Amino acid sequence: MKKRKSAGKEFSTDIIVIGSGMGGLSAACMLANDGYGVTVLEGAHVPGGCSSSYKRKGYIFESGATTLIGFDTHQPLKRLEDHLGIRLSRTEINPSMTVHLDGRQILRHKSREKWKEEAVKAFAKGNEDAHREFWDEAFMVADTIWKVSERNVFFPPKKAGDWLQLAINNNPADAPVLRYAFQSTEAVMKRYGVLTTAFRRFVDQQLMITAQADASDTPFIFGAAGITYPNYSNFFVPGGLLTMIEELEAFLKSKGGEVKTRRRVTALSRMDEGGFITETEDGERYHSPFVISGIPVWNMADICTGEMGSWYAAQSGRYSKAWGAFTMGAVTGDDYPDDLTLHHQLHLPDGKSMPVTGAESVFVSLSARGDTVRAPEGKRALNISCHTPARPWFEMDGAYEDNKEVVQAFILDFLNRSLPGFRESGLELCFPATPVTWQNWVFRKDGRVGGIPQNMKRSLVDWPATEPPLPGLYQCGDTTYPGQGIPGVTLGGINVYYRFKKNESNSGKSDVVKAGFRPRH
Repeated sequence: MKKRKSAGKEFSTDIIVIGSGMGGLSAACMLANDGYGVTVLEGAHVPGGCSSSYKRKGYIFESGATTLIGFDTHQPLKRLEDHLGIRLSRTEINPSMTVHLDGRQILRHKSREKWKEEAVKAFAKGNEDAHREFWDEAFMVADTIWKVSERNVFFPPKKAGDWLQLAINNNPADAPVLRYAFQSTEAVMKRYGVLTTAFRRFVDQQLMITAQADASDTPFIFGAAGITYPNYSNFFVPGGLLTMIEELEAFLKSKGGEVKTRRRVTALSRMDEGGFITETEDGERYHSPFVISGIPVWNMADICTGEMGSWYAAQSGRYSKAWGAFTMGAVTGDDYPDDLTLHHQLHLPDGKSMPVTGAESVFVSLSARGDTVRAPEGKRALNISCHTPARPWFEMDGAYEDNKEVVQAFILDFLNRSLPGFRESGLELCFPATPVTWQNWVFRKDGRVGGIPQNMKRSLVDWPATEPPLPGLYQCGDTTYPGQGIPGVTLGGINVYYRFKKNESNSGKSDVVKAGFRPRH
């Protein structure tokens, strides 16, 4: 029996997935494809979590200003597509983005040679060879990391067998990149002689949107991938990211699985006889031998009981620092230059920061011209975001609305002065969101988004585990290795799948079968 439903609000299934972000949804689709009964519980009214879209006043906005990579060789979204035998909707863009720094517009070309020439022109100042060598090293490290991450599905290692697999699966020729787990991106820049003020600001803000930390605190083994992602294939999804999510949901449904929205999980407990009870806000109870969590470890600490609750509370204490986002949805006309890229990172002047948030740059994503699903002809939908400390927004009391207006006014004035065509296009609609909004909308505790920031004090293997030391429970999402971003959380979901399959194979007789459920073959 693949899945069964009992009377009232009691349900039984093989696997419960908490959260429908790209991590949980990837694992769900791969397991359903193998015949397991999978039910995904999502608290919001649409699936996708932070990788989704929403409608407002006839327009479609992304959850945040975001880019999309991961479909190249060795990258997670390509692996997901190949495994499931599908192709997700997407359209390539090149150049992928424009960086606005001190009055210059710096294009992030996909071509590595064109990008090196662009970087030399913007930053080298007579040090051309050093910059080219720095970028060649960054490309080498990033390429190796994508390749190695494909082979090492049980990383970070938590068992003796995981360490053995590392020895078996890896090419000794790739070992030299491991030294960059112990060197900051700043240290590598200094060694190559490229650590100028302007280039440091550029790298810092690129890393803030990919690693949630600056060059001094991001190991180069992660930093290399973080600063080179625009040099891989970049895409947008016509109609918004929700289109891609709905395609995965349709695949899951075709394999007998389901996504249930408006099912916020409020309690997870382990039964004495094995298996789990997952309870939702409206009183539904789901019995399953296995649970996969795609939500942050901070949220899990609040919903888990017993030993699980204690473990997640300890994890939450270890990784207590994280960023929030101040985001804005906006609609303008379409008097933008024809060659304007879809994504923009706009730096504030050197030494300046935004009021309230302290951010030093703003990221803007525009809907594609002609994407009339997101905005009618002659209009553009924009997503605008910057980093902000999360918790202070919950402690502003009467100053909350005033601070929100201050930040919004600052950003709009900045874009009027800095983003080509923004003032001329005319602002027709704008609404801001703070970490308080993010907590209310996608239920992330304290509105923290982007996962756990990189930290030089944390070793490469010191991440929350894909398989916590709690039988039958698995974890993915941006607070689990390898961290944030659509490719990162997708890789986490893929790793959960392989961990699950290995455990089932090693158990001799499937725990699903033992519990009375039987996968379809």
